[in-house]
Amino acid sequence: MKKRYYRPELKEQAVRLSYQRENIKELADELGLEVQRIYKWRKAAKTTISPKPEKAVPDDTLEVKRLRKALREKELELEILKKAVYIFSKSDGKSMDL
Repeated sequence: MKKRYYRPELKEQAVRLSYQRENIKELADELGLEVQRIYKWRKAAKTTISPKPEKAVPDDTLEVKRLRKALREKELELEILKKAVYIFSKSDGKSMDL
């Protein structure tokens, strides 16, 4: 018995239509397919889609990460400058006493 080959477009269309229609038997008859074949394709379509849907990372998220990193750097710079001002102001007071 020869194995039949079905185009991926036909499989996708049959699966999509099977979810839209109430009676899959009628759909199978219209497409000249066996009912079980449509159910098999539906099951295969679910397993290929469901394992790990990839999330598209919005550009906003990347921008927020970049801005947070820049903010941390600026806060660090500000902290260093505060310490430097404290150190220099302390030493200025000692030089005046002499």
